[in-house]
Amino acid sequence: MTSALDLAGVLRGAPADDLLRRLAARQLRPASVHDAFDLADVLLEPASVRDVLSRLDRTELRVLQSARVPADATTLADRLADSDDDALSPVDAAIDHLVDLFLLVPSGDGSDRVVATPDAVGERLDDDPLLSADRLADERPPVVLEAVAEIDREAVDARSAERLYAVVIEVAEILRALELSPARELAKGGLALPEARRLAEAARVDADDVATLLGITTRAGLARTSPDGWVVTDDSSDWLASSWPDRWEALTRSWVDSLPPEIVAVLRQRVETSWGEPLREYTLWAYPAGAAWVPERLAAFSRSAELLGLSSGGVPTSAALALFHEGPAAARARVADLLPDAVEQVYLQHDLTVVSPGPLAPALDARLRVIADVESAGLAATYRITEGGVQRALSAGETADSLREFLSGISATGIPQPLDYLVQQSAERHGRFRVSSIEPGAPGFPGDALTLVEADDHTSIDTLEVDHALAPLALRRIDGLRIASRFERDTVFWALGDERYPVVVLDDSGSSVTPPLRRRPRRPVPVPARDQLREMVERLTSDSEGSDESTDRAWIARQLDAAVKGRLTVTLTIAQPDGSTSTLDMEPTGVGGGRLRGRDKKSDVERTLPLSHVVAVSSSR
Repeated sequence: MTSALDLAGVLRGAPADDLLRRLAARQLRPASVHDAFDLADVLLEPASVRDVLSRLDRTELRVLQSARVPADATTLADRLADSDDDALSPVDAAIDHLVDLFLLVPSGDGSDRVVATPDAVGERLDDDPLLSADRLADERPPVVLEAVAEIDREAVDARSAERLYAVVIEVAEILRALELSPARELAKGGLALPEARRLAEAARVDADDVATLLGITTRAGLARTSPDGWVVTDDSSDWLASSWPDRWEALTRSWVDSLPPEIVAVLRQRVETSWGEPLREYTLWAYPAGAAWVPERLAAFSRSAELLGLSSGGVPTSAALALFHEGPAAARARVADLLPDAVEQVYLQHDLTVVSPGPLAPALDARLRVIADVESAGLAATYRITEGGVQRALSAGETADSLREFLSGISATGIPQPLDYLVQQSAERHGRFRVSSIEPGAPGFPGDALTLVEADDHTSIDTLEVDHALAPLALRRIDGLRIASRFERDTVFWALGDERYPVVVLDDSGSSVTPPLRRRPRRPVPVPARDQLREMVERLTSDSEGSDESTDRAWIARQLDAAVKGRLTVTLTIAQPDGSTSTLDMEPTGVGGGRLRGRDKKSDVERTLPLSHVVAVSSSR
């Protein structure tokens, strides 16, 4: 019989870091735990045990059934040796995992270590007929009725090639949309619906796929949550500048690392078969108590795999096989063969559109996006050059000549006259309005003025003064060519830019500088959630580390209370008057008034002992 008393002893002696790691895999309520006995009770609660049983594979469940009679690893392996069950876990690994999860209670060390299944765990096994020892041993794995021929795999690869490229484009567009404006997150988690639709429109995907794509993006370290919502990370710039195969590998590597271990274990066995119904059947066989999570997790896995181009119609691609057999680098090599080569030539049209006949090299794509808006992204992308884009490029340091050089270098058709005219006219208009900062209280300006706007002619200043869209800036005329605002320089710059005025920013020396980043209102920083699990572990370990006489007496009292409650037989170590000790097997029936009452199991008589004479309590087996 193995009880909460035995588990409490294991918990009391576990190091804090080890305890924290192991408890993270269990469902429990930290707030209700005050000592090792409370924690043992919580870990053995029916709901907590059922939850962890649902994530155990068939071999681990068989080990639990077998260890209801305590045994060492060799004995347990012998007990299970009569079944060729295509095990997902070796017996030794299964035992170690179950000990980690507090589902097996060990005693002894090294080759003498014996493990036993707590009675509360055994009771939960008995609740489910699917988990009986005979059924676990006798049920055979589903037979694989289909095999994917090499010719079929080639067809699957051909179908997935466009998807391999599309996912990279979709993630890139989501990152650019987040860079323009963070995506608001709901208080309960997840994207707000308008934000999901905005990102779906930017990436040209179904809104239902945004959460999956954002999850892939986040796991790759390219986006994160912040007080402002979902934002890009510093690593996103390097990712956007990398090659298409490298981008795909980064997304897939992090996705594989994040897969639930149960899914990975199943894929090791059946990665080459269909990832549809055959994989579901095998997973349900491998995890007999997992009916609650198998359909949902497999559906999420399958959808992510389809979006990443690792499967088509539920059939894994050759890149998927390379990924799970050899690793992400091997998968990248296969993907590089499937993806079209990057192009460096485009077609410039008279209507100011730019047509890329294939995936444009990332560096060229990034530079082109400064002067052009993307109208369609894909294997053949379409851009449209606008005056606003040309103005952005000029503000960022480009000139009319450098833009012509860039466009002629990538164009297979030269520069059409309308485009050349747009570049020239934009360059001539660029800098017509100039904004700079004013020292507060500077002579000749209103006392609250912070920004000065200058122009080359009176008409331009007149236009600003009567533009109703700029009324919030509270512009006040200084003279024929200057006007001031009480708002900061960056705010004025973006207000003018949004209304398509050709504006530049000047520094204190009067030189044109790179436009400022648009500042967004920040939300209050949320209060970090308490880590109740860590607090609980620190509380438990501090109590056990501060071991003095009073602490030891309290521990013995709790052990005896648990024995009374569970009607357990325990072995007592009794201090004798001469300083020696003796042992007594007793079933305690009551503790109070400084005395212990119980039945002596050897003589079968009732005894009463001074509680102060009990120096240790251990479980009797």
